[in-house]
Amino acid sequence: MLTLYTGTQSPNPSYIHTPLIEICKAQNQAALKQAAKQVEQYNYLLFTSRYAVQHWAEHCNISQLRAKPIIVSIGNSTTQALQLSGAQNIEQVEHDNSYGVAQWFAKQPRGRVLIPRSNLALPIIPNKLTELNFSVDTVIAYENRMPQQPHKVDLNTIERIIFTSPSTINNFIKLYGTLPLSKQLIARGIVTQQHLNNIIEKQIKNII
Repeated sequence: MLTLYTGTQSPNPSYIHTPLIEICKAQNQAALKQAAKQVEQYNYLLFTSRYAVQHWAEHCNISQLRAKPIIVSIGNSTTQALQLSGAQNIEQVEHDNSYGVAQWFAKQPRGRVLIPRSNLALPIIPNKLTELNFSVDTVIAYENRMPQQPHKVDLNTIERIIFTSPSTINNFIKLYGTLPLSKQLIARGIVTQQHLNNIIEKQIKNII
């Protein structure tokens, strides 16, 4: 089965890899630098991707953070990036998705949360934490963009397509015009799956 992989790094050398997102530094670094200077004013510092760790670490020595703020990680790859940056006492949520984050915070003392994130990050986590009576600030740590010259393949040769984020789905549609519903479409993660389901539903309605 020929598989097209749209994420930044392919986990399988047999996949046809055509990245539909690229990670870049935020064009305006001022807010990120300011947030890094004020980080100890927060009770929690939440990282939802390894890219956020990478770009945050350019402005803040994570290894020097001790009791405050508590460093929270969404999943294994993010935790590994934090460990490489020297972070200690990392709290990793049980389920590596937005809902797992909300479940973890629901059991914690209320306080201020800082979330370094992508320019295209969805508002799900900040909204859920705000509903739980946390004070939430977000700052753009990096930008998620469509590659300037994405490689377009002949989809007639592809049987399965793997999407790793809502952005990869959106950028696929920008490049190809529509989702090929005759193919096996796979989404990584709950939020990506929900986005994929919504797009498929809209396409089916338009066909009918």
